[in-house]
Amino acid sequence: MGDVYLAEDTKLSRKIALKVLPEELATGERLGRFEREAKAIAALNHPNIVHVYSVEEVDGVHFITMEWVRGKTLSELLPKNGFTLAKFFEIAIPLTDGVAAAHQEGITHRDLKPDNTMQSDEERVKNLDFGLAKPGGAFQGEAAGSEAPTQAKTREGVVVGTLTYMSPEQAQGKTVDARSDIFSLGIVLYEMLTGRRPFQGDSPSEVLSSIIKDVPSLVSDVNPAVPRDLARIIKRCLAKDPIRRFQSAIDLRNELEESKREVDSGEVVTSAAPGGATSTRWVAAAAIIGLAVVGGIFYSIPSPKSSTNVPRFVNSMQLTSAVGVEDYPHVVS
Repeated sequence: MGDVYLAEDTKLSRKIALKVLPEELATGERLGRFEREAKAIAALNHPNIVHVYSVEEVDGVHFITMEWVRGKTLSELLPKNGFTLAKFFEIAIPLTDGVAAAHQEGITHRDLKPDNTMQSDEERVKNLDFGLAKPGGAFQGEAAGSEAPTQAKTREGVVVGTLTYMSPEQAQGKTVDARSDIFSLGIVLYEMLTGRRPFQGDSPSEVLSSIIKDVPSLVSDVNPAVPRDLARIIKRCLAKDPIRRFQSAIDLRNELEESKREVDSGEVVTSAAPGGATSTRWVAAAAIIGLAVVGGIFYSIPSPKSSTNVPRFVNSMQLTSAVGVEDYPHVVS
């Protein structure tokens, strides 16, 4: 929609970004969308959203002056097989927090994707490019913009966006709300943990069909290092029916924070081997089964004195109390 330049604010002696709308595009829908972006971002004051300084027009050239984020986009940072859990949470939580802030102001982004998310050199996550934002509340009205589905490539007279990160309702040209962003976030989170998108195809129509009809594999099936509870969170984001998704980005953010807390506290144990993971309850279940098998062996060994005598535990005493699996337990006879 526009060209972005690095510039210097000579009055304040600081580097800024200039987003310029080419003069030949400064009419009709393009100009309206450009102005909507400026108003949408200007209404948001959040550390995880790029900051707008001003909206200017000089000699027919329209441009936005905004914060310059020195860093890399999420698509540049993303490894082939996805991030580690620690890096995932480091980016996913503030990313979702920024989206939640926009939703609280009645603004639906409509173009969430790795190219529109940056992590600065100071490791600050920033949501960018609100050019397709659908304003609500105080911005509702003619400025709300087209409901037309976004496309993979730029074409004159067509709303611009990215095909592979659409929600089903956006892909079908239906009315969208904040829950459409939840779906797009789910695609981004899925890709962050696996290195691949959940909906694919050899042509735009196949991708659209996949988004509308296909149910992707669980993240934990693609990457066993991902706890199943986290996989469940992402699965809910990708529900076809908006009513079955998280109804707000704040709820999603809170779920991600809780999942991080469980991983950090050890309530969820990941395997040290690459790609391996399991949860404490499965380890505990395996340990119980193992003890049952050992107990069965003891009971099956006949006593030397009598075939009817079997060893029994007498006056047993519990030695451990921690929930989970104990390493190197000692037996007192």
